[in-house]
Amino acid sequence: MQRRRFLKILAAGSGSLSFSKLQAAGLQAVHWKGYAFGAVGRFTLYTDKPESAKALLEACFKEIQRLERVFSLYDHRSEICQLNRCGRLENPDPAWFPLLNAIDRAHALTNGTFDPTIQTLWQCYSRHYLQHPESTNNPAPDILKAALDACGWEKLRYDKGAIQMSQPTTQISLNGIAQGYITDRVSEILKSEGYSHVLVELGETRALGPHPQQRPWRLAIPSAEQTDSIHTIAELDQRALATSAANGSSLSKDSAVSHLIDPRNGIPAPQWKSVSVLADSATEADALSTGLSFATLVELDAIRARRSDLEIITQT
Repeated sequence: MQRRRFLKILAAGSGSLSFSKLQAAGLQAVHWKGYAFGAVGRFTLYTDKPESAKALLEACFKEIQRLERVFSLYDHRSEICQLNRCGRLENPDPAWFPLLNAIDRAHALTNGTFDPTIQTLWQCYSRHYLQHPESTNNPAPDILKAALDACGWEKLRYDKGAIQMSQPTTQISLNGIAQGYITDRVSEILKSEGYSHVLVELGETRALGPHPQQRPWRLAIPSAEQTDSIHTIAELDQRALATSAANGSSLSKDSAVSHLIDPRNGIPAPQWKSVSVLADSATEADALSTGLSFATLVELDAIRARRSDLEIITQT
């Protein structure tokens, strides 16, 4: 399952690995561009030691590749694919545990609308529309019910020794949070080396410090109606941004069936055309932008009241 992100970066350009001068601050911009989880990823950092930064960015890319071998559904050898095949994963990579704990928190905050065990249900819709490409009808109710019965975050148990599904048909997808987690992981590597003017874009976006021109990084959130026009400008400084859009991908030929499926009832009908979340971590922003796609205005207002540190931007 792929989700197109509706973000346009209002910043310097990027290349495979390129350099440019920021005369005002006396720093050199180092840009890296590659692929992560099937999507284009970019790093932009400003430094007075570009050769050291180049080596560090290559190390970051290797970490991305390592985490893909853990969390990617596109690599049948990955740990998540092993878990989905066998229902149990022995001696999981340590990277699982901060991610699973973040899922617990997001699941609780969204009242269950963020739930990675949606994979069986998503496969049900995907298989149906692949087999019936001209159809405008959803899968039969009994088939949907069986898929929905496989969902439920409570069906997954984990400790440091193993991750276990309590039901054999349950499968998970981390596509609603893994990109945010990897964005944070790369950001923390760069932060630990002392970089303080960095923008990391790996499906989700996180800024370490301000732009070197001593302003926030500015990102445009395009309109969900017209993707070539801007809905609003978000400013990032030590913050992260993620966006989920109902029209980012669709399962049916007529685009009426969104890739976003409510895990509570199995219906692919988000409340909002687009949800953007600004948070301290890309992991949380990613998960919440997905889960809150199904939240009512009353539910969103309740979350805003509880979490003043979050900024939630919706489009109807």
